Amino acid sequence: MKKNLIFIVLFFSHFSSLANGVNLSCALDQNLCDRCPEYQTIFPVKKFSENTGSLDIEADQSEIIEDKYLLSGNVEVNSQNLFLSANDVEVSSTDSSILATGDVKFQDESYLITSDYLSAAREEDNLVATATNANYQDYSVGLSGANGYTEIIEKTPTTVLLTNSTYSLCPVDQNDWLIDADQIELNLEKNRGVADNATVKFYGVPIFYTPKYSWVLSGRGSGFLTPDYSTYNETGRSEDSYSLRVPYYFNLAPDRDLLLALTYMSSRRFIYEGKYRQLIAPRISQDHEDSIYSIEAKYLPEDKITGLKRWLVNFSEELDLSEKVHLSANYYRVSDSKYFEEIARTNTDVKTLKSYIKYSYNDEDENLSLSLLSEAEQVVNAGTPEYIKALEGSASKTLNSDGKMPVQLDLVSTRFTHETSSKESGTRTHGNVGISRKLSIQYPTVTPRASVAITNYSLKNNPNINRTIFGSGLDIDFTTIKNSSLFGFKAIHQISPIITYNYRAKKVQGNIPLFDSTDKYDDIISFSDLTSGERYTGLDRITNANDITLSLESTYRKINALEDDKDLLSMKIAQTYFTDDEVVSNTSNTNYETRKSYSDIAASIDMAVNDFSISSAVQFNPDKSKIVKKENTITYSPSSRIFVSMSFIDEGSKETEKFYGAYPITDSVHVFGGLDKTTSTGITNAETTGIAYESCCWAFRLAHFKDDNSSGGYNYSTGMELVLTGLGSTSSPLRDKIENKIPGYSAKLR
Repeated sequence: MKKNLIFIVLFFSHFSSLANGVNLSCALDQNLCDRCPEYQTIFPVKKFSENTGSLDIEADQSEIIEDKYLLSGNVEVNSQNLFLSANDVEVSSTDSSILATGDVKFQDESYLITSDYLSAAREEDNLVATATNANYQDYSVGLSGANGYTEIIEKTPTTVLLTNSTYSLCPVDQNDWLIDADQIELNLEKNRGVADNATVKFYGVPIFYTPKYSWVLSGRGSGFLTPDYSTYNETGRSEDSYSLRVPYYFNLAPDRDLLLALTYMSSRRFIYEGKYRQLIAPRISQDHEDSIYSIEAKYLPEDKITGLKRWLVNFSEELDLSEKVHLSANYYRVSDSKYFEEIARTNTDVKTLKSYIKYSYNDEDENLSLSLLSEAEQVVNAGTPEYIKALEGSASKTLNSDGKMPVQLDLVSTRFTHETSSKESGTRTHGNVGISRKLSIQYPTVTPRASVAITNYSLKNNPNINRTIFGSGLDIDFTTIKNSSLFGFKAIHQISPIITYNYRAKKVQGNIPLFDSTDKYDDIISFSDLTSGERYTGLDRITNANDITLSLESTYRKINALEDDKDLLSMKIAQTYFTDDEVVSNTSNTNYETRKSYSDIAASIDMAVNDFSISSAVQFNPDKSKIVKKENTITYSPSSRIFVSMSFIDEGSKETEKFYGAYPITDSVHVFGGLDKTTSTGITNAETTGIAYESCCWAFRLAHFKDDNSSGGYNYSTGMELVLTGLGSTSSPLRDKIENKIPGYSAKLR
């Protein structure tokens, strides 16, 4: 039986929620679907009526008594935005109230409710539906919707009030965790949930109680994040200590937030922590980053062991003043050099903390760039002081950049200082003029070039030094490009045989201090080291040259490859021949050192196919007919949860092995680990092991760390975290530490 009751349509229309629609497809969150049971609702979701402005009613019997419509027997009422079924339904035409009893099923655009009793009445132009001893479910967001049982539920278009209720984001009838509260108010307009006298239960065991608890219903919002717990050992103590961190997140505005945390270290006392972030301005273009301001502070008023105040301050700012002007600043300081080792228990391999402020101007249309930099340094852990750039200004300009003969002009002036008073300091000013021209020869491409570099050292404790070095060179490029295929992929094959001649005058430089120059040949000599034509980094040493470098590079790249995609196959080999058996030395107060008439051969091969990649680089000594240094890495990485990476590094005097990986035991459980070991000495630099469980409504991780403390022993620590989906996520120190120890692993628990 069907009847059109227009006035009832007006009654039901007031219950329309703010949702525009619902998509129950699991494909929108496939990761959850892989780990969760099949998505279920407390009763099958009904399709709303397509009849606009009317109501579809079905019932075995109906009658009208005075001002009431009585429907009984398999009653179903369906409108454009509501569905109601029950054994009996009574509708009053005078006050538009409704009463449903017996196997009641209620559905609007966001909630499902089942009960044996449901009533609805108008209150101040709003209609309120009330059910007792009811089950409810927010099905509008699919898998992540809340569900539970309540003695009383009051539903309006903007709020849901639950009395003596449970609340969970786990699948229906599988509430691994839930909130049990005297009252829960879900404000759909403000996107907030508030619970009174709330107890969080995990597998039926109470784990947390609060007289008032608030959380965001969806998206980002203020609230407690997941606490994390860890154990660690203090040097010289046999018993383990523990650390508990409880963070609270404030969603201040769409463009700013604040994180406060309280950490208790059993061996050190309480640490107070705060981190504020603000989006100053969105990126100007795709070539820029967002302008962000961030400041982080941690404070331990009194260390129980040392009696000292321990603190950390980390401020950073990235700001686009215009499309061409950028300001970058960072202030990073800790109370003492042992802060990371004893308090933070992270970043123990960091040697120095750099603070800086940099102003830069870049005009790509005019090929002009300018910058001004000032930096400071703090030595931490087992680090030693380094030279810092107290002030540096630089300018770079390319003239005739679109012509056949571009001219490159560079100028940089740097004032270097050092904490050690015996170290020389002063200002280095370096200018360089370079010119090149591609000759009008189709094949090969011939490019002669010339340059002059003028450097002045204004030193504090020694006479000024002036250095002028002329250079020239010639590049003969036989590059060819053609379409090809490799490993079943269409590819572009580029072969680049290049002959390079470099000349630079021989200049005495042993009296020049070493502010920022290092020798690229100290570790393995790479293809780029040889083809760059310069042995040293920095500007304090410029090598003499009368050399010829032969290089060959062959690459296969997918035709449709993206910018960040790796080449399918890349093979490189290079060697340099020297006409002078002496080379400028970077040893202090030494002018030259002897060398062979040719360099070692640098060769490498890199391959990347689907999830598999291999990289191998070698340094071959022709005199010994032997590989003297090598680096080999093999990686298989279908995802951040399934991957293995193995690296073997032989630096001649030191051998290192690195293993990283993660492997799923089941759909929900995976293990992860990492090992960094110097095999030539037997010292384990870092070792990480752990296991994680992830489901659609909660996740848990346990990780153990072993780190070399550079004092002949090891530091041990164990951390754990529990995440209840929807109540709080965490960016805990544990997650950051795991990602730092295991490159390629995403430590974010889903």
